Amino acid sequence: MTANFAVPALRRIARGVRAANRSHRYRRRGPDRRPLSKRLFQHGKRKQRALRRRRIMKRVRFAGAAAVPVAVGLTSLRKRLDLPQTAAVLIACTAPVCAVIATPPGSRRRYIAGGAAYMWLFGVTWEMPADDSGNQRRRVRLDYPIKIDSFLGRGVPPGLRLQRALRDPDRVSLLDMAVTLVYGSWFLPHALLAYVLLRHEDYLPRAAGRLSAAYGLTTPFYWAIPTAPPWWASEHRGRMDGEVDRVVRKVVCHVFNRPSPTPGETPGNPWGSMPSDHIASAAITAMGLWEVRTAYGVAGWTYVVAASFAVVYLGEHYLTDVLAGLAIAEIVRRGEPIAVPIARTIAHAME
Repeated sequence: MTANFAVPALRRIARGVRAANRSHRYRRRGPDRRPLSKRLFQHGKRKQRALRRRRIMKRVRFAGAAAVPVAVGLTSLRKRLDLPQTAAVLIACTAPVCAVIATPPGSRRRYIAGGAAYMWLFGVTWEMPADDSGNQRRRVRLDYPIKIDSFLGRGVPPGLRLQRALRDPDRVSLLDMAVTLVYGSWFLPHALLAYVLLRHEDYLPRAAGRLSAAYGLTTPFYWAIPTAPPWWASEHRGRMDGEVDRVVRKVVCHVFNRPSPTPGETPGNPWGSMPSDHIASAAITAMGLWEVRTAYGVAGWTYVVAASFAVVYLGEHYLTDVLAGLAIAEIVRRGEPIAVPIARTIAHAME
């Protein structure tokens, strides 16, 4: 009697174990009662659709890879081709998108290709406002950052005060060279992102997205309110009694034994001072590093402080530019909860 009762119970338990191990689809829809011929036919159709999808994706990736050099070439030749600036910007913006399309999803190659293309895009859009140098020279702003810095420095802009206190105009000191080295390490946030990619890859998409957003928010200011840096306002317009030197240029000439520089403009965009993308990128990277590990965050914020001192002391930026760069980093941090769902929707749509 006991055996007759136990056998059905064991069978029910075995059926329960088998059911728990079955697929989610089976547990939801039950056994597939379709004829074998129909199942095989549908399996073949699924396989054909998958193969067709792979072929299409190969073509799309090939087209993306081919479009990147085309976009770079057209943008680089924009002056010879007499492209309108709006068209040149739109063409340049396709390069990062095509670089992402051309690489496999979730791969390190996609991170590297997309990041490199985006940094190229930032450099081009930073330089492009100065293509029409005559118009940009007429629009350049000189006085508003000097007034704000004079207020912050209690009557004297902090950059002018630092140069008066710490440097000799007639020679290049060790301090000048050390601070120039800090200023020249603008690529450090990108090197730190490469380290995050190698050691903490899960943190990279968020950190890279915020860095891209920081660069993206600084660029419109170079078009809307072209602002001369302290050295240019002092050297070309006599502001601040002409006392602010471009220390970087003097250090480079001293180190490489070049003749003393004559006043002149630099290639690129000499009126892209406000805000400091150098400080914005360093600050947003430091915020990301703090979330990975506290020690990384301390190192990141130490660099932000050193870079802020460097750009002001060297005459490359006003303190106002530095504070604006920090504000942009904070705006990116606070706006992240709003922007992330939109960015994810766009990314899923592209995929």
